[in-house]
Amino acid sequence: MHFNKNQNIGDAYLFFNSIPSTHSYAMELLSHSFPQHGTVISADFQEAGKGQQEKTWFSDKGKNILLSIILFPDNIAPSKLFLMNMAVSLAVRKSILIEYPVPENIYLKWPNDVYISNKKIAGILIKNSLNFHKVQSTIISVGLNVNQASFPDFLPSATSLFLNTFKETIRKEIEKNLFAALEEYLTYINEQPDLLNFQYHSCLLGMNKEHTFLIKKNNETLQGTITGVSDKGELIVKSSSDYQSLYFQHGDLIYL
Repeated sequence: MHFNKNQNIGDAYLFFNSIPSTHSYAMELLSHSFPQHGTVISADFQEAGKGQQEKTWFSDKGKNILLSIILFPDNIAPSKLFLMNMAVSLAVRKSILIEYPVPENIYLKWPNDVYISNKKIAGILIKNSLNFHKVQSTIISVGLNVNQASFPDFLPSATSLFLNTFKETIRKEIEKNLFAALEEYLTYINEQPDLLNFQYHSCLLGMNKEHTFLIKKNNETLQGTITGVSDKGELIVKSSSDYQSLYFQHGDLIYL
């Protein structure tokens, strides 16, 4: 992946005290103009923050990182799109590691959430626009819980940096580290895809461990072991009953 070196992530930075959604704003910006590569839309509060599969993202005002980044990738094929997920997930993980240097506790949950132990600290949403079998533009949206001291009862599996480090962290410092990590990992998509794949799998939540899943389409439970993620981004689970390798798209499974 090649970028204009004069346009780094965060050079163009739009900040809002409150906005419906940084992701929606980025989409609107792309539809009406040609923003600079690496443009960041950041907010203290989102009135309708977007998560995966139309879910909302909860965050108290001024506590966490809520942002979207507009990229114009060059020389990336649609077949490599899950490498983009890997790169972004690893970059978010690295930015957390700088503040909470306990790598054995920080996992990537397929397809692109970040967990500390068994609780979610960050969610990632990636929207790619394709044109003539090439990636025309990409919006990367990140919600990272930083200084949130508590979560509502309906989010029992959420956590934050504050709840793990017991201190408040300067959000701007984490953003700076995140942008630098993204610049680094995004180059791996074309230059070092095997390294990207290795690093992603080395911290994949549940890797090589037996787990129980719910298959949504038939409402059946599956006992199996995650053996990896395919080039297409499918989760590979080996069934404990017949040892068959099953491939699942995002949204097919629920972790029980």
